[in-house]
Amino acid sequence: MEEIIAYKLNFCSPLHVGAHGVGYEKTDEIIHSDTLFSALMTLWNNFYDDKVESLCQNPPFLISSAFPYKSAIYFFPRPMVKIGKEGEDDYKTGKKLKKVKYVSKNILEALRKGDSLDFDDNDTFQNHKFWIERTSDKLNKSSRIFSVREVPRVTIDRATSSSEIFYFSEIIFERDSGLFFLARFKNKEFRSKFEAVLRLLGDEGIGGDKRIGKGVFSLHIDEGFSFSTLQDADGFMNLSLYYPKEDEFDNGILKGASYNLVSRKGWIHASGAMSLKRKQIRMFSEGSVFTCIGEENYGVNPCVLEKDATIGLQHNIYRYGMAFHLPIAMENEK
Repeated sequence: MEEIIAYKLNFCSPLHVGAHGVGYEKTDEIIHSDTLFSALMTLWNNFYDDKVESLCQNPPFLISSAFPYKSAIYFFPRPMVKIGKEGEDDYKTGKKLKKVKYVSKNILEALRKGDSLDFDDNDTFQNHKFWIERTSDKLNKSSRIFSVREVPRVTIDRATSSSEIFYFSEIIFERDSGLFFLARFKNKEFRSKFEAVLRLLGDEGIGGDKRIGKGVFSLHIDEGFSFSTLQDADGFMNLSLYYPKEDEFDNGILKGASYNLVSRKGWIHASGAMSLKRKQIRMFSEGSVFTCIGEENYGVNPCVLEKDATIGLQHNIYRYGMAFHLPIAMENEK
C-alpha cells in the first residue's frame, strides 16, 4: 500500500460547512473530499504556476474526506458491512448500532479483517455517535468531540424592510479535537507544494463565514500513520466521495456492494466570473464498500461546468470524485 499521510486540522474558530437545506443554514460534521479539494485548488495559484485545470483532471495526490479525531484517536465512517456474529438479530441492538456514525481506528481495523465484533452501547459516546474500543481507547461515555451551536441571524426584506430571524449552525470543537484527512501522493514532488497550500488554507479558513475569521485551523502532520496490510482483500471501503468511471460499472464494481448516494451541487465563485451554479451530480458516500476489480485508482473528476468566456469563466470546473480506497474483506458479507 502506498504511504499514507494524516493531516490533523486543529480549528481555532467555529466551523460551518454548508449542508443541503434552505439557505444552507445547517452544517455538516465533516468536510467532504470535494469541498477540501476545491478549497486547495482555489488557493494553488497563489503559490505556483501549475495548470490547475490539469491538476483537476489528473490530480497528483488522492485525499479522503476530513473526519473527527480526539487526541491521538482517529474516527472513520462506519463501514457498510455486517457487524455481529452470524445468526444474531437483536432488534434493540440494531437500533442502537444504527445511530453509530463513526468508529475508532482499532474497530475499523477489526471490521476490515472480517472479525465478528460484539457491539455494546456502553462503548459509545456523544449520543451514540462514536464507537470506541473499551480496552484501548481512553475515552468514556461523557466524552465529546464537538458541539453544534445555533447562532441567530436576521434577514431583511428588500421590498418591505421587514425582518425575519433564522438560525445558522456552526461546530465548536473540544480541546485536543478537530478533523483530519488522509493523503496519498502519486507524485511525491507535489507534497511540499500541497502542504504549503494547506497551511495557507488554514490561515484563510474553510467553509462559511471565513471572511470574518471562521474555519481557521492550525496544521499537524502525522508521519507515522498507517493501516494494517490485508492479504487478498476482495473489496475496498471508500473514505472519500466517489464518482466511478463507466468501465468500473461495466467491470462489476457494484457486485455485492453496500453504499449510500449523496447529491452534490452548489455555486462557484471563479476569478473574473459571476457566481455560477454547478451541475448537480450523485456520488457514493464515505463508508461505502465495493468489490475490487484490480484498478490502481478508482473514480474520475467530472466536469460540472464548462468554460464560457462570455460570462468570464475561462476554464472548466471539475468536482473531485476520486476514491480514497482502503482494502476490506467482503467474503464474510455474502
